[in-house]
Amino acid sequence: MSALTIEHVAVIALAVEVVIMVLARVGTERRHWNHAKGRGPAPLKRDDLTLASGALYAIAATAMVAGALAAPVELTLKTVGTFALFGVLLPAFAANAVLVLMTRGNPGAVTAGRRGLAFAVAAGGGFLSVGLV
Repeated sequence: MSALTIEHVAVIALAVEVVIMVLARVGTERRHWNHAKGRGPAPLKRDDLTLASGALYAIAATAMVAGALAAPVELTLKTVGTFALFGVLLPAFAANAVLVLMTRGNPGAVTAGRRGLAFAVAAGGGFLSVGLV
């Protein structure tokens, strides 16, 4: 069996990010349906996965730049677009999905540990995105 390359790890990280986002979205939709059927409170505003904070985008972008500097990457329009999608947007959304999963969208339930885990997801996704280029 061959060793994992950075490309393999990047694809695995991308798959994990997508699974995290799907799980958070399913939980959010379940809360919406429960509320609509009168079985639960209204979902909180922060349940939307695309409301990632600017800090998560900044962390993902910084990690992506660090990864791009560590690996020889030719900056073309296609590469920049790939970095923007897979290096900034998806890691930030996945990190926000981690917070939504852990807090059920309640910003008051975000602790330093939970925020740190979200920051790690954003940084890891941004850094590993270099393998997709």
